[in-house]
Amino acid sequence: MARPAHELKWLWLVIGAYVVSGAAAAWLMPWSREDKRRPPSIMEKYIPPDEEAHIEYVEYLLNERRLPMFSDPNVNYEAHQPPLFYMSCLPALVAGSAAAYLLGLPDSRAAVTLALRAWCILIGALVIWAVYALALRLFSGDGKKALLAAGFAALLPMHFVNLAGVTNDGLGELMITLCLLWALKVAANPDDTTSVVLGLLIGAAMLVKSNSLFVLAVGIVAVVLGTQAKNQRPHQVRAMGQSLGLMLGAMLLVCGWWLVRNQVLYGDPLAQKVFVGLFSQDRATPEWFFERGFGPAVYLQLVLFGTIFSFWGVFGQAIVYMPLWFYLLGFALAVAVLVGLAKGWWRWHRSGEARGVSAGWVLCGIALVLVGLMFVRFNMSFYQAQARYLFPAVGPLAALFAAGWWSLWAWGEGEDGEVSISKAGWALWWLALGVLAIAALWYLRPGAPLLGPPLLGM
Repeated sequence: MARPAHELKWLWLVIGAYVVSGAAAAWLMPWSREDKRRPPSIMEKYIPPDEEAHIEYVEYLLNERRLPMFSDPNVNYEAHQPPLFYMSCLPALVAGSAAAYLLGLPDSRAAVTLALRAWCILIGALVIWAVYALALRLFSGDGKKALLAAGFAALLPMHFVNLAGVTNDGLGELMITLCLLWALKVAANPDDTTSVVLGLLIGAAMLVKSNSLFVLAVGIVAVVLGTQAKNQRPHQVRAMGQSLGLMLGAMLLVCGWWLVRNQVLYGDPLAQKVFVGLFSQDRATPEWFFERGFGPAVYLQLVLFGTIFSFWGVFGQAIVYMPLWFYLLGFALAVAVLVGLAKGWWRWHRSGEARGVSAGWVLCGIALVLVGLMFVRFNMSFYQAQARYLFPAVGPLAALFAAGWWSLWAWGEGEDGEVSISKAGWALWWLALGVLAIAALWYLRPGAPLLGPPLLGM
């Protein structure tokens, strides 16, 4: 369905704000270990997480012309990851290396890093578009609500700064959001074509990040919901089996070879056992904390503290914090959204017109729960209290925040009979996100004070 020109103008403005913010973050963060803008002891703290390992993977593909094998937790330690993102980075790597050679740059790694970061930012721009498209379906074509969701994904500091580094997170988020978007289509019309396309998308997502497997569960539920709604009972089982078979077959057609390779090399189609086994040798695990006198309750508090604060922004090696007011603003925004969600639920529950939750929200809710469970499971193996691991569900998260904010500021009915948001609510949303984004960039700049965790007297 074509969108009004003014609405698309706003969407392009949101995507542009993301690109500018991401580009600024990519420029401010250290380009390489030769970056002289910060003292070496501080510079290390600002390097995006795992960036050097991601670059090492791309360089291995270019130099060795084959996929790496994961055997050392300290050398090319992203080698267990699927290859699609890294293959997509090859042109940027070549371009950065060529630019460094032609311009005679003394630090070729800086040019390579910036080129790869630029590619990741462009992928992130597609993520913002996909979040908008998903929200548009969840909100039944309401473009203003979808813009609020896109703005949240674009300007949430932890999100855009993370995607400004070299990371496979952006392409993973893009593929997962596209899978969710197509799952909504399958739930509405589970024919052979939509089932095959969903399977192809899930397979592609699996070739970006193995933890994308959870969208297969979402796809299965989508097929079940769709076939139940479309078919009479005698034909439901057959139609469901056919759709599931087509989806699984298409998925395996794309990523089956990767699962077989992992099984042959590691004895595990997802390569999770070798990852946990090797990383447990020198990474902080719950047992590491327990051996030092921290009980399970304290460990849980540490995980909660790190996750809540890093949702808004803890950068670099998960050690670059923002001032306290930054987090208080984020917490206030979250509380307002929760109040709005409660208000909206109460209004829906009391309304005689309520007929249940749409299939789209059910599917996105399942995705949110599964991502949350994976995050909890991850922190049962390693201490990784970083909210960026929740961003595979950035589409449903952004839609929830938009729904809560809209409900909080709902203001009467417009000419078309639809409830609209007040001008104050609309302005405050963009103002709060803009302040958070600008503040994050300000404190990421060279020369900014390195702040410790707030509320801990550091």
